[in-house]
Amino acid sequence: MHRRGILGTTLLLALVLLFWYQQRTYSRPTPPTHSPHHNTQWDYKRDANTLILNAARCQSAFPGLFAEVDRAKRERANRHIRLDEIDSITIKNGYVRAMIYDQQLYVIKNNGTIYSRELATLHALHRAIVTSPEPLPNIEFVYNTDDRVDPITQWGYARREEDKYIWLMPDFGYWSWPETKVGSMKEVQMKAEVAEQAWPWTKKIPRLFWRGATMGLEVRDKLVEITKDQPWADVKPIIWRNNESMKNDLRSMPDHCEFKYLAQTEGNTYSGRLKYLQSCRSVIVSHKLEWIQHQSPLMKNSGPEQNYVEVRRDWSDLHEKINWLEEHDEDARRIAENNVRTFRDHYLTPAAEVCYWRHLIRSWAEVSFKPEFYTEVDGKQVWRGVPVESFMLERRLKWEPY
Repeated sequence: MHRRGILGTTLLLALVLLFWYQQRTYSRPTPPTHSPHHNTQWDYKRDANTLILNAARCQSAFPGLFAEVDRAKRERANRHIRLDEIDSITIKNGYVRAMIYDQQLYVIKNNGTIYSRELATLHALHRAIVTSPEPLPNIEFVYNTDDRVDPITQWGYARREEDKYIWLMPDFGYWSWPETKVGSMKEVQMKAEVAEQAWPWTKKIPRLFWRGATMGLEVRDKLVEITKDQPWADVKPIIWRNNESMKNDLRSMPDHCEFKYLAQTEGNTYSGRLKYLQSCRSVIVSHKLEWIQHQSPLMKNSGPEQNYVEVRRDWSDLHEKINWLEEHDEDARRIAENNVRTFRDHYLTPAAEVCYWRHLIRSWAEVSFKPEFYTEVDGKQVWRGVPVESFMLERRLKWEPY
């Protein structure tokens, strides 16, 4: 009996020690050395893929990123967005009407399709919602994925200076652009970083590089004309579906990083190429842009923070600007460094993108009506929309009843 008592006491003591150890090890973990909510110093390697920054941290990490949203909100500060405005928007190709309600994204209406753009934008918006560390307000809105949208109160990828009522959102390519085989923005950036290892500044080809379809656009035709037979240029138009042209002239986006100077041209409206060029440690040479994107306020064409070179829209001073870059190689290198530091390593990261989406949602809510979750059909209350998860799998809003 004495021995059994000793064993029982020993076992009890072992259990107490085990319980104490578990409480010490698992119940009271050591706080992490980095909290994305409190450390305000941006660190690209640590923060680029952090999707859980709160609103205060987003503001401190990305000063200037939200200029376009704040501008649009000011336009409606004294004249709030009404339900009948949204109802009156003409349903065109690329149209999506959606709602965020109790932290869930719903698709209410859609029309047509422009490649994969509508789905890409829904995916990006959904990611920003489900990773938010703070509750987001209920809102209802319309966005359109066409290059050019009606200049009314809706969300779009780009606008002109006079299109004051369009609210800008990140374009579809930040999620992915599969039709052009570019892939996701993160994929482009990772491949650009690898390319930069093989092509540091001193080894980059000292030419102005451009590939693309001219599509009969004057600004592109003029670039081809101005650079013809110039030793400082490697500019060629691509003829889509022409096997010879595609085989000999097409270059991947990471291949662009081999060149010191990259030409940027607008297309039908804005050009989806710009964000990819901003992933290279190269000098972007752009004609004066008419179309504004969400990152446009961060582009600087002069001063110590200059991150691109601007030329006239007809390219008439292009040769002069290239000569200057060739004669001022250290300045050119500084501009290229500013480009990649501002965009690839900071403002075009996944962390910045979700911060922008959430600021857009909050700002819209501040000057807009509150949505209704239900509508009445045949005397019954029914949901106004389909959860985005189901819509993206089925790609339709209605199902036949069993």
